[in-house]
Amino acid sequence: MNAINSIKQRFDGFLNVLQGLGSTPIPNRHRLSGLYSGLDLCELYMNNGLAQKIIDRPSDDATQKGVEIDGDEERLMMDEYDRLQVLAKVANALRWSRLMGGSVILLIAKDGKDLNEPLDLNNLDTIEELRVYDVSTIRPTDKYYENVNDPTTYGKMEYYELLPPGVASVEVHESRLILMGGEPIPTRYMFAQTSIARLPWVGRSVLESCSQDIIRYQQGLEWSLKLLERKQQAVYNMDGLGEMFAAGDDGIVQRRINLVDTVRGNLNTVVVDKNDTYAIQSASMDGIDTTIKAYQVALSASSNMPLMILFGEQASGLANTGAGNLESYYGMVSHIQNVIARPVLEKLTSILWVQRSLSGKIPDKWKIEFNPLWIATDLEIAQTKQAETAANSTEATMLVSLMESSILSPEEVRQIIVDRYNDYDFTPDLPEQFENVSYANDVDPALMDAPTDPDTPGVKRKLVETK
Repeated sequence: MNAINSIKQRFDGFLNVLQGLGSTPIPNRHRLSGLYSGLDLCELYMNNGLAQKIIDRPSDDATQKGVEIDGDEERLMMDEYDRLQVLAKVANALRWSRLMGGSVILLIAKDGKDLNEPLDLNNLDTIEELRVYDVSTIRPTDKYYENVNDPTTYGKMEYYELLPPGVASVEVHESRLILMGGEPIPTRYMFAQTSIARLPWVGRSVLESCSQDIIRYQQGLEWSLKLLERKQQAVYNMDGLGEMFAAGDDGIVQRRINLVDTVRGNLNTVVVDKNDTYAIQSASMDGIDTTIKAYQVALSASSNMPLMILFGEQASGLANTGAGNLESYYGMVSHIQNVIARPVLEKLTSILWVQRSLSGKIPDKWKIEFNPLWIATDLEIAQTKQAETAANSTEATMLVSLMESSILSPEEVRQIIVDRYNDYDFTPDLPEQFENVSYANDVDPALMDAPTDPDTPGVKRKLVETK
């Protein structure tokens, strides 16, 4: 029993001393399962730079190049876009849609009606302001369209409850709201858990699919820093350490360790007892960069963001310019533009066209086009033209060969040329064919005789080459 108590006492002594050396306890891992709450997502967005870039960068890129409205010859609508800061508002709506799964744009309209009344397009003088709210500020009501003869509205929610920060809630008619959903969500989750999820147009946050990878990457950086701090570990072999623990001299052991730690440094001298030893051991950092890289690749895949966008990493290799990664990223941004942003812009623009304050010619047909994200350099433009010229030459040679082989008629070849090269205004009619042309008509043949030799009548004079 004495031996067992001695072992326990020595173990307790070791534990007490080691716990007092200032070691940092390992925090519990942040485990999240299922759908995140809005608070979790906002906290992650507010405190993590990678989460901010995943949310902000595609939202800003989707609108930063601007749009063109075909048919707006007088640029009336573009002036309205500038007045109401439409693209900036849409970018914010995209931002909160990607973060929270949905957002709304409230139309502050001058139409003589209240917010809880339908928007009166016949008396709409002007849209005075656009206000953007994330989906956490809107709640469903039990008021739906009930007219079964109107299939476009029947069964849809007619009124929403809006809860702007700092003011009382207000009931708003749906015609004064432009709704923007998030990423697709399975039907089984639409009516689960929170009142926000009861809104059928609300999707999921993009952070739900990549938050675990963000946390793993951050933990990897933290552990790498801890390994770097412990890369050179001091080992102090103290003579008689076990006996001092057994005798209960924990305080003496602690003071000796603290004394060594106090003077430890590159420019200091460490003095120990002649029977003690003091050494520095270096830990290996092999494999850390590979592990961190694997975490980056996993986060890039789950967030659908290229490494060069997410981490600013340049493409490696002589022939690798990163164009493929950018093309994939621009494809994702194009999806945001055409699937999420375009319906919002089209609905807003159709309302802006009917403002009575809008003076000018309103086009009968109009179309919103996003300006291209990728702007080619002069060299790329020249290379493209050269390739197009070579392709056109090859095609023309092929058509001529098909015509000469009687596979295509001249009329068919002509029609192909007219359809393919419509910029040149070719007519579909073949040019006139000049056959059996007599170039000697109305010409006196006598004028074509060679002169006679004056010395010998009747003999044609030979033409002598002038030297």
